Amino acid sequence: MTFLDKELFTDLPEGSQREPDVVAQVYTLEGEPELILLHVEIQSKRDREFSYWMYEYYALLWLRVKIPIFPVALYLSPGAGGLTEEVYKASLFEKDILTFNYSVVGLPDLLADDYLTSGNPLGASLSSMMKPSKFGRQAQKYQTLLQLSTSPMDPARKSLLAFLVESNLTLSQSDEAEYKKLSIRGDIGKAYEMINVDELFREHYKSIYEKRGLEQGIEQGIRKGLLQGERNIMLKLLTQKFGEIPDSVVKKIEAIDSEVELENLSKSILDAKTLADMRL
Repeated sequence: MTFLDKELFTDLPEGSQREPDVVAQVYTLEGEPELILLHVEIQSKRDREFSYWMYEYYALLWLRVKIPIFPVALYLSPGAGGLTEEVYKASLFEKDILTFNYSVVGLPDLLADDYLTSGNPLGASLSSMMKPSKFGRQAQKYQTLLQLSTSPMDPARKSLLAFLVESNLTLSQSDEAEYKKLSIRGDIGKAYEMINVDELFREHYKSIYEKRGLEQGIEQGIRKGLLQGERNIMLKLLTQKFGEIPDSVVKKIEAIDSEVELENLSKSILDAKTLADMRL
C-alpha cells in the first residue's frame, strides 16, 4: 500500500476547498494483481450532501489518476446500517442519468464480538467504537489490548490504537478495579477461548499496568504528535502568506512546546503583514 499526497481540490464547481481523508494505491489480492486506488472518507455524522461529495471526489480522482477507484465511507455515528452501500443519483427529465455506488462501514452499527475474535488488531481496536461485547466492557477492553500487545506491528501504531481503545472503552471506577483483577489473572482470555496467555506475558502485563507506563507513554506520544501537527500547520500557513520561511524561523517554530503559544501565533497570522509583526 502506498499512501498518496492528498492534494487540495481547488477546482470544485462551487470554488470551495476540500481534501480527501485517505487516498492510497493498493494491489488486489484475488485474481491477477491489479493496482487500484482506495479512497476513504471518515464522517462523524450523516449529511444529506455527503453522497454527492463522494461522487465529486471520485470524478476528480479519476480524472487525475485514471485507475480503478474503490470508494468507502466510514461513519462514526449510528444509523448507517453496518456494512452496506449508499448511492448518488443524478436525474433529468424523470430519467436516471447517473448512478454512483460506494461502500459504507457504519462502525457504531456493527457487533464488537464479530471483530474481537478476528485475529486482526486493527479490527479489534475499531471494535471499541462498535456495539459493546456481550461479555462486558471489561472483557472487550482486555481482549483488544491483548491482541495489540501480541501484535508484531510497530510501537507507534500500537500506541495510536491503544489510545483509540482507551478513549472509547472508558470504565467506571468499579469496572476498572474488576478489569485490573481479571486482566492480571487472565480469566477474560479464557472466557473468549482465544489466545492462551502464559505466565510470562501475565507478569509483563501486570508490571505495565501497575506502573501505568503504557498509559503515560500513550499520553506523551499523542501530545507530541498533536504538537508536531500544529507546528506543521503553522509552517504551511506562514509559507502560504509570506513565501519561503527562513531556517531561523523554522527552528523557532519547531522549538515551541506549548499548544497555547502555537494557537496565539496562528491567530496573529491574520493581521500580520510580515514575519517581524509576529515577532519571529
